[in-house]
Amino acid sequence: MLYTPLLMITMIITIQFSLTYLAKQSASAAAREAARTARVTDSAEAGRVKGVNSANTLGQGVLQNPQVQVQRVGDSMRATVSGRAHQLLPFLESPRVREIAQGRVEEFEADTP
Repeated sequence: MLYTPLLMITMIITIQFSLTYLAKQSASAAAREAARTARVTDSAEAGRVKGVNSANTLGQGVLQNPQVQVQRVGDSMRATVSGRAHQLLPFLESPRVREIAQGRVEEFEADTP
């Protein structure tokens, strides 16, 4: 009887950590997709749109209120995706997650004979 509340608290904490992990993985995948699109198209706006679409569809909405920023940094594109994990308990705020992906802008170079 004494162990039931402890078991319930442990289960709730474990589930919240799992939801946070899934949200972090979703943000990471969306950031990679946004950075990839921005690098290939050389357009930060195209990367941002792709990142928003990916964040909303990956994991069927695991990441709540996703925010995507894509910017050019020198010869690279950097995508930052942030949002919140699902909130399990109404009186505890859900954790915020943030992931960054960056890569060089792809450039076409003609073959030299």
